[in-house]
Amino acid sequence: MAITPNLVHVYQLAEPVEGRPDGAWVIEYRGQAFLTDPGGGNPAPFTWSGQERRTIESRARAKAPATGFDVMTQEDIARALRVNPALLSFVEHGEPGFPGPILRFREGPIWDAEAVERWIPTRQPQDSRRTSVPRT
Repeated sequence: MAITPNLVHVYQLAEPVEGRPDGAWVIEYRGQAFLTDPGGGNPAPFTWSGQERRTIESRARAKAPATGFDVMTQEDIARALRVNPALLSFVEHGEPGFPGPILRFREGPIWDAEAVERWIPTRQPQDSRRTSVPRT
């Protein structure tokens, strides 16, 4: 089952978290949650226990000075690159500089949308035609 990006919720925890001096985010999707550094790095499974939190809006809805945060799924990235989603793993492992996913839910990985959007213009065009040796 593919991830529905608008069901991914991102929160900033109000209280400090041990081992995360710059603060902590929780990224949640369909009951599965991960504690991360701000921006999604260093994920660890997380269980809510009444922590105060602030919703981090999408970039389109964030009001200054907040910048917002968006995620992309495999399908989003494949659409942006105009490749078949089934071939995205070749891009992920074979393209230099392609950003890694920030975390993996049961339904699949998610990426920081801003990191992917910064990478796309640097991508080298791939020749879709393969040269082959003629049959004799």
